[in-house]
Amino acid sequence: MPGAAMVILESTTCAMPFTAALCKQNQQGLLSILRKLKSTPDQEVRILLLGLDNAGKTTLLKQLASEDISHITPTQGFNIKSVQSQGFKLNVWDIGGQRKIRPYWRNYFENTDILIYVIDSADRKRFEETGQELAELLDEEKLSGVPVLIFANKQDLLTAAPASEIAEGLNLHTIRDRVWQIQSCSALSGEGVQDGMNWVCKNVSTKKK
Repeated sequence: MPGAAMVILESTTCAMPFTAALCKQNQQGLLSILRKLKSTPDQEVRILLLGLDNAGKTTLLKQLASEDISHITPTQGFNIKSVQSQGFKLNVWDIGGQRKIRPYWRNYFENTDILIYVIDSADRKRFEETGQELAELLDEEKLSGVPVLIFANKQDLLTAAPASEIAEGLNLHTIRDRVWQIQSCSALSGEGVQDGMNWVCKNVSTKKK
């Protein structure tokens, strides 16, 4: 991604199903990866990347990591990547958005520093569904007060709704218990992605002081 100050450090992928033993084993493996990152002075940040299926979460994650985005398949479990930006080590957890997977989202709420919620701006018929999911996330006790960045993705499509329209439709102006931002972006082209991540780093810095 031109001009992006991010470097991929580690990545791993896990698929469903989530049995208790498998989930525990995977988490232990991922924790060992995260521990290795503590050898550097950069501040670590845990980012949860959520949204409905086909919103563009994995494309966004690969864009952040400067990886090939020509072939993306639906995330059946989760991806985790660590990228470095502005003195932060961002551990980004990308969880699949299919309806059958969403009940497992809550397994990853704990110790989240930033919530990134991705919306397909061109899929207007699912705005109500995505709004309901976001509202439920904001009501979760373990995510209380966590700053939220909403990426209004797929702005490269002519049918995409502008971020202002999405913000109004989702009543984002009623959010009072945390800082939030909606950012127009195209995960495909990379436009707007760095602006959103700059906001993330700024607000993590404020939150962790």
